[in-house]
Amino acid sequence: MKLPKLQQHKELKHVVDAKELYRSLGLNTAHWAKWHARNIDSNAFAIKGTDYQGFTQWVNGNKTQNYLLSIEFAKKLAMQVKTEMGERVRNYFLECERRMSPSITQQPAVALPQNYIEALEAHLQAVKEKTALEHQLQISQPKIDFHDTVAASSVLVTISDVAKKLNMSAQALNVKLIDLGVYDKRRLPKKVFNHWFLQKSYGQMKLTNQGRDRNLITQAGQIYIIDLISEQMKLVSGKEAV
Repeated sequence: MKLPKLQQHKELKHVVDAKELYRSLGLNTAHWAKWHARNIDSNAFAIKGTDYQGFTQWVNGNKTQNYLLSIEFAKKLAMQVKTEMGERVRNYFLECERRMSPSITQQPAVALPQNYIEALEAHLQAVKEKTALEHQLQISQPKIDFHDTVAASSVLVTISDVAKKLNMSAQALNVKLIDLGVYDKRRLPKKVFNHWFLQKSYGQMKLTNQGRDRNLITQAGQIYIIDLISEQMKLVSGKEAV
């Protein structure tokens, strides 16, 4: 059994990937959606931002929900699984907590406010952090609304339309789509969508009045391509910066 790997997180400090935890517990992967809906999303005792943070990821062309879990919350979920695997995972988290917690004699002294001014400054700092988080959520909301609206639309767009939104030429985008397996490489130089891309309703092949094939992208496909290419650009920019 492969135990979930600990990761560093700015807000939750030490976290584990929820899907890794799920696999470590030996649970049926086909029931993942029901499990996270019941044990994470609808858990009355779990606090978003304290016990977990949700995020989406693309796996084999599928958009799926995942989470980062605090060690304490992950331990509670492991305790619900009354199996040997559940016990081993729970003990693993207990050991992680023990190693991360210094002894009382090793703990640094906490600087407590010594007067009203220091207490007020600490309070103002906490308010600033809360305001910054709320502002970030407000910035993110339009993007979330855009994705929901676009995904529900039935309008088809061309490769050129998607390329413009990515600030690149259609030719450059086609090269990337070939590398990503969107096009069937066996049919090159003719650009024909791979079966999985069509099956996911990301694209359609239409005949023009001249009897030629024309590649069109659905709105769900547009979101998939833009998210995927944008993420690649971020990774490339990060490497160049280093």
